[in-house]
Amino acid sequence: MRRYLSDKYSTSEESEYADSKTDEASSSTDLTDVDTCSDDDSDDRAWLLADEDHPPEYYLEQLNTFDEAEYAKEDYKPSSTRLLDRIEEQWCQRRGTKVSSSLGTYWKVYRLVYERATGAKLDGRLNRNMHKVLRKLAKKHGLKKTGPEKPCMYVEDLTEVLRTNLMTTEKRYSHGRHRILLQLYLQLGGFTANRPQALLDLCYRHIRVTLLRDPEGGPHRVLLEFTFEFTKEYLGVKDINTFPIPEIIYDPSLSFSPHVFLLGLLFADRAFAAYNLTSPEELSKLYIEPGRNELPLRLNRKLDDIPVFRRSVRTLNGWTISPNEPLPYSTLAPWTKGLGEITGFAQVSRPYSLRYGAGKAFNENALKRNIGNVSEAMQNLMMQHADIRTFLRHYLSRRITADTQAIIRGLQPQDALMRAACTMSRSIDPRRPRRLTTEQSSSVNDHPTIRSLLKQREQLKCRLKGKATKHPKYKALNGEINKERQRQRHVLLKDVKETWEQEQPVRDVELQLAGVQVKAEARVTTDPYEGMLSEQKELVDAVVSLPGTTFEEEIRRRDRAIRAVMQYCKVEEGGMYPAASKLCKRSSGRATPVKTMDEAKIDSRVEALEAARVSVYSEKRPKICFLCLGNENLPIKQRIYSFHTPGDLSKHFKRKHLANIREGEKIQCNLCQVVLAHKMHLQRHADDVHGTVS
Repeated sequence: MRRYLSDKYSTSEESEYADSKTDEASSSTDLTDVDTCSDDDSDDRAWLLADEDHPPEYYLEQLNTFDEAEYAKEDYKPSSTRLLDRIEEQWCQRRGTKVSSSLGTYWKVYRLVYERATGAKLDGRLNRNMHKVLRKLAKKHGLKKTGPEKPCMYVEDLTEVLRTNLMTTEKRYSHGRHRILLQLYLQLGGFTANRPQALLDLCYRHIRVTLLRDPEGGPHRVLLEFTFEFTKEYLGVKDINTFPIPEIIYDPSLSFSPHVFLLGLLFADRAFAAYNLTSPEELSKLYIEPGRNELPLRLNRKLDDIPVFRRSVRTLNGWTISPNEPLPYSTLAPWTKGLGEITGFAQVSRPYSLRYGAGKAFNENALKRNIGNVSEAMQNLMMQHADIRTFLRHYLSRRITADTQAIIRGLQPQDALMRAACTMSRSIDPRRPRRLTTEQSSSVNDHPTIRSLLKQREQLKCRLKGKATKHPKYKALNGEINKERQRQRHVLLKDVKETWEQEQPVRDVELQLAGVQVKAEARVTTDPYEGMLSEQKELVDAVVSLPGTTFEEEIRRRDRAIRAVMQYCKVEEGGMYPAASKLCKRSSGRATPVKTMDEAKIDSRVEALEAARVSVYSEKRPKICFLCLGNENLPIKQRIYSFHTPGDLSKHFKRKHLANIREGEKIQCNLCQVVLAHKMHLQRHADDVHGTVS
């Protein structure tokens, strides 16, 4: 009995730990509050010394009728019972375990929780026996021996992802600064092999900018130094690592340059302590005096604890970057995955793919004994590993990158071909499906579970007779239907992708063998700049420009790119918008194209803005939003966008502006240059002055 309760307690504790790590939620019951069995020695001795004697059949009957659950229920406090119910619910959610390594992970977490709670490690014999049990469980339930592939993002792959992030119009961020931040994150992740959270925790105090003298007599270089404090701290605080990254003059690709993107961010934030150092042109005027080897460019100490990677928040006027809230990993991971899909990778692109790829590069460099710059000790230091075994066991790809055939036969290894065979870029195919079609998405409504839920909703709607939409049960049922639809769409999309991967190559082969070829004139050549914001075009032009022929031209090239980054940090992309010049309105759940101002007026910003201003002041019921028009951070097309009807404008005004007024936020009409006291004052101003009814 006591052992049973102990087992239940251990399982509860492990699950609570896992739940808190996953959802960052805290329980009202502390783990140490779990009620344990009473251990009264006098009662035990009394029972053992009892004079009563029973035949063997009596004890067999007691064993068969013994109800453990009843005793467990009596021994737990109500708070502990709630905790166990919560853990049981979570355990039911784990029924999708498909890989044997997951069982090992659960066991490892339990051991850590046990050690934290008791201060003692589990018996080694018990640990070894448990591994035997896990192997039997994996075999019994047919679990896979290997988990999902851990692809390395080599520099060739990173090149494609960086280019995609700069140029794609399929992915729109809420704010333009996020496109810049993701570019910087990808660069630092690829260069330093740091863990994702260590990069996201980077603050301004961890950055040092220095103008450094070139010991070989070349031009002064801008040196960036990144200090990572928040590395994994298992078994104690680890040493702080600092990565110096020197500027590359005549850089063949500025899309790889952290100097361009970080300096653009610093100038956009006016982060330098020197008051007048506010632009790349002023940076280019600086020099190092004779007798000195560096000129430190200090950052403002007021920004010490401000994260470099910050999230966006919705305000009255749209999206803006939070002044101090960090960007969460839960936001970064889907961005990275989405970029990989847009690029056309077959493998899933994860933030950790950067760490795998950089670690592989460090390891290959360490093996070059005569020309390599990275020793095994240096690799362990950079990756924060105690010894090389951690890298070999958990990071080194199981895909063999050496040309074993050539090595065995004494031939020249085909290194370039082997490298190409092991990259993620090998699988690029723009035809690969990334989302469901409208018909496929609607087909999930025929799933038995969803049909049952829809039937329940209709029955509830009939019973409540017109009051269903506000009833808690109806809302809960709606939420359950939406979640189940999302689950089934996820399963369907996975099936569609797997089917495509299997069948499309077969179709390609059959078409080629049948002599069917795609005619050159049938191929659609799209403009790479189509659908881009004007600021995005300028950013791409500046970053992908060719190196200058002279040092002065190269500095102007760098400064132009930094200036473009600065400007793009102010742009509000606003999320997903159509790539074409036509804008869309939402009506009856469908997106349909509507006419906007003619192309001549859009090309002339001054004329377009003036016409829009006249509209929001002179028309009785205008169709242009006065708040969006006054937001200079929005792209021009969004500022002057004309809704289909005044009613559509009213819906937009309430959904985008009124619903996102934050407590303490300054409410102002930028067109009229007036400060409004509160929300109702804004509504009255919108109706009286600009004809927008809310």
